[in-house]
Amino acid sequence: MPRTATKPARTATAATKAPLLKPAQVLAYLQSHPQFFETYKEQLAQTAAPAKNSRHQGRMGGGIISLHAAQAERISRDAENLKVRHTQLISTARGNAEVAESIFTAVLGLIPCRTLPQLRKYLQNTLAEHLDVEAIRLFKAGDNETATTLTPAQITALCPHPITTGPLEAAHHRILFGPKTSGIKSLCLMALTTDDGTLQGLLALGSTQATRFHAGQASTLANFLRRAIGSVLAHT
Repeated sequence: MPRTATKPARTATAATKAPLLKPAQVLAYLQSHPQFFETYKEQLAQTAAPAKNSRHQGRMGGGIISLHAAQAERISRDAENLKVRHTQLISTARGNAEVAESIFTAVLGLIPCRTLPQLRKYLQNTLAEHLDVEAIRLFKAGDNETATTLTPAQITALCPHPITTGPLEAAHHRILFGPKTSGIKSLCLMALTTDDGTLQGLLALGSTQATRFHAGQASTLANFLRRAIGSVLAHT
């Protein structure tokens, strides 16, 4: 009779696979047991030799770092970032203080100006030095455009806000600085008014630095200077 083939008997049963834990479950467990790495550090150290001269004192074998050490590193980074930010704030505050002192000194210098020529000379020389700008022009509001006057409509078109800052557009601003326009990169325009809002003229500050005056720049001190010059101009 023909021999019937038989399947070899199994010598071992298939090992039952343990369910895999999700990363969120592992994280939740470690957060609930922060001492885990310290408790099993010897077993973990067997996975790989510790790195020599590692700057991470809290690291275990295989580059594993304890939760406490990770938290310490994060706090250290945050502290360093705060230190840098603190230094930047101090630098900004010092810069603002210097600008404020310059403007307050400039306003005191306006007091002796009794005539329009005196005011022009002070603005174009002394004020330019105080504010460290390359060009300053003063225009009085008038019925007609001249070398030293602009009509109210022209002033409004050039300076739609009490203070307008930004890059210089040669075609649009040539009327302000004439031949010097090519060297000016940014400007600050001030519509000079009295306390009742009457338009008296326009003050144009020009800088060869492209980033000296820019949109969104703080204008509290500049507005103080604008009002002071507007009051003086009204009485010259």
